[in-house]
Amino acid sequence: MTAAQRYLAAAFPEFEVLTTPRPDGGLLLTLRNDDRIIIKRALSKGQTQADIQLEWVVSSVRRDLALEAGMSPAIAHLQSQSRTALPTYEYA
Repeated sequence: MTAAQRYLAAAFPEFEVLTTPRPDGGLLLTLRNDDRIIIKRALSKGQTQADIQLEWVVSSVRRDLALEAGMSPAIAHLQSQSRTALPTYEYA
């Protein structure tokens, strides 16, 4: 089991977490509950190799689960549109 698979399983202990390798090196994430598929998400290879990317995936899946259950997540828990800092330049 890869580090990404362990991280995803730990992030969703209330579900059966299935991960299937994809030909491009990514994973197909499936969350199941009582033999019912709750959500499926395709993850790129980059998303499975960077910790911050995995955190974003978990955050977005949790948001989708909350919305599907009819709950609106708190504004503080929503992902930011900007994921990287703006570039800075030095002028001579």
